[in-house]
Amino acid sequence: MRQDSRAPLVLLISGMAVLAADQLTKELVRHNIGPNEAVPEHGAFRLVNVTNDGIIFGLSAPRWFAIAMPLVLGLGVMAAYYWYRPHLGRAVAVSIGLFMGGTLGNWVDRLRFPGVTDFIDVQLRGDVHWFTFNVADIAILAGIAVFVVAVFGLCPRRTAGGQPRTPPGDSTLNG
Repeated sequence: MRQDSRAPLVLLISGMAVLAADQLTKELVRHNIGPNEAVPEHGAFRLVNVTNDGIIFGLSAPRWFAIAMPLVLGLGVMAAYYWYRPHLGRAVAVSIGLFMGGTLGNWVDRLRFPGVTDFIDVQLRGDVHWFTFNVADIAILAGIAVFVVAVFGLCPRRTAGGQPRTPPGDSTLNG
């Protein structure tokens, strides 16, 4: 498969777009909703202003770990990008851009504030709520999902002639 020469630009643009959207939405929440307030006060979907000083899903961790972990993850993801990029092109570039933009968005919060600003609150059933999250969290999870789909062959890839490519070891499609 021919390498997509625009993949690095796609990664950069998608990552910067996520970082900008994440920081803008968090700034709007910090300036328009008081700490621990919710808009509306009740409902299945609310905007809230809470600070997460832990790591994913509010799990507690020392501050040094919460700051260092994204750097280590980011380096690992970039290594994966350079490993898979020649084979998968733009889908992997978008997935890495989403992941890196989200990771950087939350990392910037950890450097500027005591924790990450989370603001999307979804009520699942009764008084049960999902963990409060933000745009960066959505991008991180979407980036992981796109990466898994692209890398593990869950979406069809094409040969240079436009024909579907048989996944390695799949003899059912080798006709």
